[in-house]
Formats: sequence, structure tokens, C-alpha cells
Amino acid sequence: MNSNLHKLIDILSELRSASMQTTEDTVMDLMKRYNLLFLGGKFNTIYSQELPQSLKTFFNFSIELDELNQLIPEACKILQMNYEPMIKVSDVGSSNPKIASYAITLW
Repeated sequence: MNSNLHKLIDILSELRSASMQTTEDTVMDLMKRYNLLFLGGKFNTIYSQELPQSLKTFFNFSIELDELNQLIPEACKILQMNYEPMIKVSDVGSSNPKIASYAITLW
């Protein structure tokens, strides 16, 4: 297994665990801790375009967004997390648009 994929799996597992323990009263602390937005009614959705900064500042793991976006589908499948590809609005009419980001449902 690719070492970056392994690191991403560990990180997503930690983020899932942390988000499962958060409440409306503690979500701001969670977001400050990880330097990452946790969204949705259960605070269990994150977006991959925000992950590189969190990975760098909290996890001391540098990765480019393009490589991260290539690893997310496999990591999410392994962890049984739902993920949804997102494209730029400017690419909506394109026949084969590049994935700009993923919405990841941690649990």
C-alpha cells in the first residue's frame, strides 16, 4: 500500500473518531484543533480542498491537492466512507471534467 494512502487512511480514521464525539457545543473546538471545517447536521462532512492545510499544520503531512484527490476514493472505500466528487462550476459543460474536490462523509 502506498505510504501516502496509508497516512491518509489513518488521518481520516482520526477525523471520523473526533467528529463522532463532537456536539454543537464542541464543534468549534474541533474545527480549531484540526484547522478544518466539519459540516452537516452531524458535523461529519469535510471537503478535500481544505484538507491539505489541515494535513500540513496538524498532521505534519504535506501533499498536493491533486495527489490527495487521487487517493481519496481508495481510502474512502477501504474505510467505508461515502464520498462525492465535485467539479468547478466553470467545468459543468465539459464532457470529462476534472474532479476539483470531494465531499467526504466521515460516518
